[in-house]
Amino acid sequence: MSAAAPTPPPPPPVKKGNTLYYMHSFIGLLLIFGFGHLPPFGTVTPVGMQVLGIFAGMIYLWSFVSVLWPSLLGIIALGLSDYAPMRKVILSAFGDVVPVLVFFAMVLFGAIQHHKVTNYISRWFLTRKMINGRPLIFSFIFLFTTYVLAALSANILPALLFMWAILYGVLGDVGYKKGDKYTTVMIIGTMFAAISGQAAKPFTGSALMMVGAYEKAAKQGLDYLPYMGFGAVMSVASLVLFTLLIRFVFRPDMSKIADISIERFKQDKLPAMDLRQKILFASLFGYLTLVLLPSILPKTIGFVALLNKMGPWGVVIGFVAILCFIKVEDGRPVINFKDIAGRYIVWDVYFLVCMAMVVSDALTSPATGIAPFLTESLSPILGGQSPFVFILVIVGASVVITQFANNAVMGVLLMPIVYAFSRQNGVNPAAAATVMAFALHIAILTPAASPYAAVLYGNKEWVDPGDIFRYGLIIVAMSIVLYMVLGYPVSQLFF
Repeated sequence: MSAAAPTPPPPPPVKKGNTLYYMHSFIGLLLIFGFGHLPPFGTVTPVGMQVLGIFAGMIYLWSFVSVLWPSLLGIIALGLSDYAPMRKVILSAFGDVVPVLVFFAMVLFGAIQHHKVTNYISRWFLTRKMINGRPLIFSFIFLFTTYVLAALSANILPALLFMWAILYGVLGDVGYKKGDKYTTVMIIGTMFAAISGQAAKPFTGSALMMVGAYEKAAKQGLDYLPYMGFGAVMSVASLVLFTLLIRFVFRPDMSKIADISIERFKQDKLPAMDLRQKILFASLFGYLTLVLLPSILPKTIGFVALLNKMGPWGVVIGFVAILCFIKVEDGRPVINFKDIAGRYIVWDVYFLVCMAMVVSDALTSPATGIAPFLTESLSPILGGQSPFVFILVIVGASVVITQFANNAVMGVLLMPIVYAFSRQNGVNPAAAATVMAFALHIAILTPAASPYAAVLYGNKEWVDPGDIFRYGLIIVAMSIVLYMVLGYPVSQLFF
């Protein structure tokens, strides 16, 4: 008589987190594959209903589940819909120049981060003698340094964590602890400075997604120089106002840091830059110069015409190729592509950009009827307004929306609308798009506002979530007033 087969072990219990994960996933999938079967409304066509369902499902899954697999699934869903054949969808997603620029910019800026070139930049700012004995000046310089590092990074998270680590050391040395008002204000302020830097450069991350969506709607490129000029002015103004909030509104006890000195930052001396670091440092500013030249000099000049033909995507590929070719003293190239790509390509961001580019095409396609419906629906609010009132409306709406939804996704959705109503209201579309892009980056109030806001809320060792919301409300209100009052006048200076 044969032995009885062993009883299989019971399945592992489903954790509560997994239950919510699958519940949210089911809702997202239902939107993607079910919404399109509902009857059309207004000018939206049956194809438009399918596209709306896919987009709504993407937003839901990106907000509550994950980024990577929903982005890939969204591409598949578009290819299975009546919008376009799978081949065209895939080519539109992965063949667009925006994902190419994101990919190679991550490699270039990732190499700069990996070889600690940013350490020398931060050290330069934090050793200016003007901070000696001036805690308020120190606070501003520290925040401005964070802004610069974030602006020069492919991903702002390493810059944010790096500056937080420096801040923890300073706060601990002079006796500040969690719960102290100055601690809370500076932890949150560092995050605010970092997200300001995230918006500063239109050739990486969420800013590039918004710019790419605008360019698709406008059927023309957006000049980087006026975008970056506007961003520099508004970001510095934001940090100045934040510093004034520290002095006149937050009013923390700064007596412990009253004797702050640059010697604190000179204690751990950095070695002299090696050849690789010098090349990367020069490449950083060389790349920024080359992508801006077509916005500065006439495009009829031979070299500028070549740069304009290459575009920022061709320029960044060229830099990466040259830096992979050049070898330094240790016999290795300046950029070890395999190593840097493995460490610094943020695949969630890359696939999010791919999906965002193809869905932005779908949302504005005449076959969907979505654009006319949105224009008709929003006309009572956005149509027939003066340029100033129009900017007020889009700034207020952008800052509020971004506290509860992914800023990049909202930018992709709203850019075609802003472009259409800008032309109707006599506003320079590029100026309006730029103002909105920066307003959408003021995402700090809730964990859903951005991945970096979620990191801030997760930093419970140094800051309480209740304090983040309380101080965040003041920062958001300050930003709305700043962009409403200065956004349009400053944009007029650059566009």
